[in-house]
Amino acid sequence: MGNRRVFTSENILAAIFWLACCTYPFLHNTYFVNNFTYYFIMIIFMMSLYVLWGFTGIFSFGQAAFFGAGAYIYGIVSKINPDNSALNILGILMAVLICFSAAAILGMFIYYGHISANFIGIITFCLSLVLQTFMTQTSGPEWQVLGVPLGGYNGLNAIPSISIMGFSFEKNSMYFLCMALAFVFYLIFRKMQHSRIGYMLFGIRENAERSELFGYNTAWISTLVFAAGGAIAGFAGVLYASWGSYVVPSTLGTSISFIGVIIIALAGRYSITGATLFTFIYVWFTRFLASQGSAYSQIVQGILLVLIMLFIPRGIGETVFSLGDILIDKLIPKKKVKKDQVQKEVTRYAD
Repeated sequence: MGNRRVFTSENILAAIFWLACCTYPFLHNTYFVNNFTYYFIMIIFMMSLYVLWGFTGIFSFGQAAFFGAGAYIYGIVSKINPDNSALNILGILMAVLICFSAAAILGMFIYYGHISANFIGIITFCLSLVLQTFMTQTSGPEWQVLGVPLGGYNGLNAIPSISIMGFSFEKNSMYFLCMALAFVFYLIFRKMQHSRIGYMLFGIRENAERSELFGYNTAWISTLVFAAGGAIAGFAGVLYASWGSYVVPSTLGTSISFIGVIIIALAGRYSITGATLFTFIYVWFTRFLASQGSAYSQIVQGILLVLIMLFIPRGIGETVFSLGDILIDKLIPKKKVKKDQVQKEVTRYAD
């Protein structure tokens, strides 16, 4: 039984994926490695939505607002004195804390105000639009925070890389940092899926009223989860700003949020492994089409997404894992247990 629990299609594909990620920098040049770093940042951003939609059933169209806010906060603080690595750490902490607090305040208004779940997507969608519109018009010299110009449509440029104790994370080191962080988040959420906390969140997702009857404060729990999702998105924004050395108002827009929603909907919102793998594949595929310069890249993406939603409603991840487990069951058949052996075991435990 122990072997069968380990050798599942989900575990096998996850192991192959993370091992391939570990070896990739040793087989390719710095240019490709630096581009692949962006994929891990998007995986972390996707997880900020997965913890909301996958665990608790909270549908948010505004994760990009926290993603962009985290990038801007880190950029502003770190640009006060680019040579001071302590400001790097302060910028990271401030970005995560402010995004967590802002999401918690918004979550309190939503859940303690008993706002219908149908309007949460609209509220978060409007949040992204408002922040993007506001940041676009901050191009004048009067728009400064801590002496750092916001830049308006051009955004912030020359943002320092994350630096800890004098060591700057760039290129290959940034790749391993983002990969390690994505792996840690993956392990945490994978563990949560089969923990008491995970089952509690699943219960709220399936029927919040029933969970309240069991004594759970669903408003407080949903607010805390919403705040955690905002903090994770803000942290992903910090990594994005450090990796790209810039941030623009469109980072706050809804296009990034749409990507997260599409990925989780197509991968299946009940499998963190499927969402992780599909994020990597989807981001690579979209960037590949864009690099080809095809005017029909968006049309190709749209057609594929519609076909997947029509013919694979459970999501690609869950479908692939189910088919893989069926294949494993055929290759590794279950051991038949004789009735007399079962009787002996029952008698032994009874004694």
